[in-house]
Amino acid sequence: MMRTPSPPCRVGHARWWLWSPLLVLMLLSQGGCGVTPHGTAQVAGHRLLGALWDPSGQRFINQAELLGRASQAEVLLLGETHDNPEHHRLQAHLLQARLTAGAKPALLMEQFDTDQQALIDQARGAGQSLASLLRGWDWSHYASVVALADAAGVPVLAANLSRNAIRPVVRDGYSSLPAGELQRLALDQVWDAQRQAYMARLIEESHCGKISPALRDGLVRAQRLRDATLADTALAHLERGVVFILGRGHARRDVAVPRYLQARRPGTRVLSVGFVEVSDKLPDPAQYEHEQLGGMAAFDVIWFTSRAQRADPCLAFDK
Repeated sequence: MMRTPSPPCRVGHARWWLWSPLLVLMLLSQGGCGVTPHGTAQVAGHRLLGALWDPSGQRFINQAELLGRASQAEVLLLGETHDNPEHHRLQAHLLQARLTAGAKPALLMEQFDTDQQALIDQARGAGQSLASLLRGWDWSHYASVVALADAAGVPVLAANLSRNAIRPVVRDGYSSLPAGELQRLALDQVWDAQRQAYMARLIEESHCGKISPALRDGLVRAQRLRDATLADTALAHLERGVVFILGRGHARRDVAVPRYLQARRPGTRVLSVGFVEVSDKLPDPAQYEHEQLGGMAAFDVIWFTSRAQRADPCLAFDK
């Protein structure tokens, strides 16, 4: 159903995560919302700026506690809003802290597709930049974490599915997957009607309410498969630890990557940090990311940041 008075795709603290370049490119080809790929941090003097919030404990924590918890995690998920420069600065800060503490984690990145791994290894081996390998992402946002990995001599690993791998699932469903892949990735095991309804609603709202039911359901399948694949990449590297650069929605404990990690390897030590932009209308930390599926907090820690300046993507529909 159309929502013309107040387009639900208007960028807010809970919606922007769905706009990965993959989904944007797919939707632009079908008249979907456009996006502004670059953002400039906008500081508004909000009382929560820079604060760290533990949603489960309903309390603020300091960076020392965050780093202590990160040191115990096999998988440290750093969930960004893709166009916010402050989020990328904080990701580099936390990766540097882990390296300074003596850890040698693999750096996993949603921004590279799994079919690019050989090219990544080849480029790094030759001392070449990885900038040309990004598909629709802004290299300036990710150069710092890659540089840290290069300096520390730790792996940089592609974790995402390519558009070519996703398209059949959007169009034809999971029947397009290889035999046994649905079960191996635990795609049905972690899912239920509540999560299906949540993801369908979120994708519909994030696409301005102007998306067909068939495409909406196809993108739900795609999002689930991407989360399962991101988790699959992490599981292959737990022995050395993982720092994961990914969109905030993928880092949610109640619906995304952590669900698949726990389903396939119960007891995996995961710390999910969500970088969340403040809103002038929301002064209380408990007002953010408050929607919980199955009574589970979305993140272990919320790190509050300034907002990024960006245009309303739904305005593209009026052109």
